[in-house]
Amino acid sequence: MILPKGITGFWGTDTAPPPHLDEKAFCQMCYSIAMENGGNVTELDTDTYPRNFYSAKISRYGQSIFVLRNVHYPYAAFAQRDASGGFVLAGQPEWLQLSEDPARFLSLAELNQDWSGLCGELSPEELEQIRYWNPQTVGEIVFNAWD
Repeated sequence: MILPKGITGFWGTDTAPPPHLDEKAFCQMCYSIAMENGGNVTELDTDTYPRNFYSAKISRYGQSIFVLRNVHYPYAAFAQRDASGGFVLAGQPEWLQLSEDPARFLSLAELNQDWSGLCGELSPEELEQIRYWNPQTVGEIVFNAWD
C-alpha cells in the first residue's frame, strides 16, 4: 500500500486539496453494515475537526465495534475506544460480515506496518506533519487526529 497524496488531511497553499468523501455515503455504509449483521448504529460522528476520519459505532447483542473511514480516500478500519476516548485499531470481529462496499477495510497487518517506505506520494506539508507528530504505523497516518 502506497500512501496517496492528501491521506493525512494536510496540503499546502499551492497544492490542490485531496478529494473529500461524502459523509452521507459513510452513514449509509454503516447503516447497511449494521442491518446486514442484525445490529444497530449506536453512535455516528462525522465531525472531522481535528481528525481526518469519520467514525460510527455498530452494536449487536452487547458487542460493539467502531468503523473508521478516512475522509479523503476510501480506506476503513475497525477500532475500539481507549480509556482516554481515542481509538485503538482492531481486527474485524467474528460477528460482523462485510459485503461488497466502496471502502477498503485495512487489515491489522496493513495498519500496523511501518509507513516509512510507503510515503513517496505524500506532499512536503504532509511529511512535515509526520515529522512533527511522529506516527509509528500506517494506521496512525490514515486515521489521525492531528490539528
